[in-house]
Amino acid sequence: MKTKITLIFLVNFFTLILILSCSKPEPVLAKVGNRKLTKKEFQLTTQLPAGFKLTPEQISSFLEKWINTELIYQEATRRGVHKNETLNVQIKQAVKEIIVNKFLENETDKLTVSQYEIDDYFHKHKDEFLSEIKIARILVYDESLAYRLYDRLRAGADFKKLAEAYSQDRILEKGAESRYLARGFSNDPAVEEIIFNLKPNEFTEVLKTQEGYQIIKLIDKQKVKKDIALNEVSDYIHSVLLYRKQREMLDSLLGVLKLKTTVYQNPDAYFTK
Repeated sequence: MKTKITLIFLVNFFTLILILSCSKPEPVLAKVGNRKLTKKEFQLTTQLPAGFKLTPEQISSFLEKWINTELIYQEATRRGVHKNETLNVQIKQAVKEIIVNKFLENETDKLTVSQYEIDDYFHKHKDEFLSEIKIARILVYDESLAYRLYDRLRAGADFKKLAEAYSQDRILEKGAESRYLARGFSNDPAVEEIIFNLKPNEFTEVLKTQEGYQIIKLIDKQKVKKDIALNEVSDYIHSVLLYRKQREMLDSLLGVLKLKTTVYQNPDAYFTK
């Protein structure tokens, strides 16, 4: 019995060696020193959409860029740039963010929006698609300042004067009003929904956005269309609802993880000598 088992193992082992020896080596598209760029690595790096075909000129352009990057990278490592402490911290953080983004991408790919949800949203928000709004805003980068300004606005301070004095907005001049805007003007559907639900002269709470901390005031709302068909805004509504589900999924995930994990923060430690 032992001899039989040994014989089977040897047969399987030599079969594996035969398969490996017969397999074709991965094609090499470029080489710099000992560093090779294989076809598989190229495909994983470019991440092209299914069915998309590159031209020889496009491949040559990519390879030229890869070679130039690799030449400088190798020279940088020879000079010890990779040993820089700050750089290594930044690299570790960048790797974390790439992994987090991929994880969230995998999770959000599971989310769907039904036609019923699109229809329901359209009927509840149809008037918003018939109207355009004019706004003013205060944009700052400091959260505590944003909340201090918000408290002053609630106490009756003049919005325009505070905007002129404190806003760091690079799009709207300090205190200036926007042109009339239709649904879809913002890259943040959640913020847009809040604004369109305001009444003239009302302002939002402090909104944390990609641009910074904002307080937005509705100056005017006017109806510009008599009617609109669902198919005109269906894709936009789909993106709004999908964005909302993504935010809900992220909030829920963080809530669960915080319950499962001990989390601690001490901002005052930064100022300790």
